[in-house]
Amino acid sequence: MLQEHFLWQFSLQVYRHPKLQALLLEAQDKAGADVNFILAALWLSDQGVMLTQAQVAALRHATQELAEQGIAPVRSLRKAWRHIKALQESRRTLQELELALEKQLQDKLYQALAPLVVNTISCDQVTGIDLVKHLRWNLSLLVVSDESAWGALVPKIEAEYLAITGQIQSAMLG
Repeated sequence: MLQEHFLWQFSLQVYRHPKLQALLLEAQDKAGADVNFILAALWLSDQGVMLTQAQVAALRHATQELAEQGIAPVRSLRKAWRHIKALQESRRTLQELELALEKQLQDKLYQALAPLVVNTISCDQVTGIDLVKHLRWNLSLLVVSDESAWGALVPKIEAEYLAITGQIQSAMLG
């Protein structure tokens, strides 16, 4: 398994921001979006990379079994145990397992996406890159179960990401 690759580091920095974290979880719960794919789309946008539909389809195919047979059942059980006091320690163990599985999924994403990223530098350092244009494009390609809910959340995710992008870049460089 890869150690602290750039996508994972970036994801940890993004997820530290409560408003964006809440939006990502809302996208997962209400629109059926995969948070790891959203994070990858944000990271690629920041790197000046625009995905293609074929690349997204290939990424989904490469991660589908892990997402459906690994992450989803663990997440479902963890959520089901949310209010069962006697199971809170086991629920924390499930949460750790879910995080480890998500890291494994991100490792797969990174292995596939790293060749697309020439340099791991921020978008504002790449001449001529329009971050908003890249964000909108990459987020528009993601597969979701509820297009209406996703359509309502995308502008909020974009706005919140743009509001914190300088903090994320500083943390990644520092």
